[in-house]
Amino acid sequence: MSTVTPFAYVAVVSAVSGAITAWWRLRRDAPAQVVTPAAPPEPVDAEVTARLMADERADRLRGLGELAEEADADPELRQECVDELVAHLSHVWPEWAAWQAEVWDLLRPHLSPTSPRFWPGMDLHVEDFQLHRVDLRGLEVRDAVFHEVWFAGDARFDDLICTGLVSFAGARFTRHAFFRGARFETGADFEDVVFTATAAFDGVTAGGPMWFDGVRFSARTDFSSAEFADVSFVDVGFAGRTTFRGARFADAVFGEARFSGHADFTAVTAEGFDFTGTRARTDVHVVRTWPPGWTLGPSRPRKPGQWADLRPPRRS
Repeated sequence: MSTVTPFAYVAVVSAVSGAITAWWRLRRDAPAQVVTPAAPPEPVDAEVTARLMADERADRLRGLGELAEEADADPELRQECVDELVAHLSHVWPEWAAWQAEVWDLLRPHLSPTSPRFWPGMDLHVEDFQLHRVDLRGLEVRDAVFHEVWFAGDARFDDLICTGLVSFAGARFTRHAFFRGARFETGADFEDVVFTATAAFDGVTAGGPMWFDGVRFSARTDFSSAEFADVSFVDVGFAGRTTFRGARFADAVFGEARFSGHADFTAVTAEGFDFTGTRARTDVHVVRTWPPGWTLGPSRPRKPGQWADLRPPRRS
């Protein structure tokens, strides 16, 4: 299957470049672990291998199920099995959405902490193809990489736990995207993602930096009660009703962000806010609540419509 280069982060403005560099240095300079080489996995049964290349859909599905059963007995085969299942998601059969649903049904029990067949520490690496009706609610993985993936249908990541690398960079969500209650233990990269419908991040927690630079939120956007470390919303467009009510951040950067609809920052707390270059559209009937002391300046023409810059609190 195809792979992706982890976290293709590019600093958008100097305000966040230092944090990005420091984070990468921390990963780079982490002490190496001494790993005792494991015994090579037992070879996959030849009949199973043949079915994985069969022309008949039912044979392929049977082969995938048999591979998963072998991996249940041999932990060294488990990541290989996950990779094989993910690779088969991209196989374009008639009724592609139904085929993907069958593959997910095989994979999901091995990523669920409540399942007796759970495989801890698995990685999901998906790149540059279309996924239909993704449902990863309540699952647990190490890496979750969906680089430039086109999500067709609703995508559910509620209560997903990711203990390693997370990247949705360049992804497109054509319908609703739900991440409610998800936990990203090392942070996540959502740079340049397009959310066409609802984007629900309420209750999400992150133990590391979160990047949303260049994201386009086209409809309702919900970050209420989210708890992040440092978070960057540089050059983000918020077109619909947006709420950060009750969210808690370390440092929150909104440089050059644009708010076209409602905005609610009620009870948001952060060690620091940076709204440099942030503006809001003023020729629309909306209600906005900014962090304490932040106000809109005078309105002026700026295509499309009228806009005002967000001004910092006055110093006493």
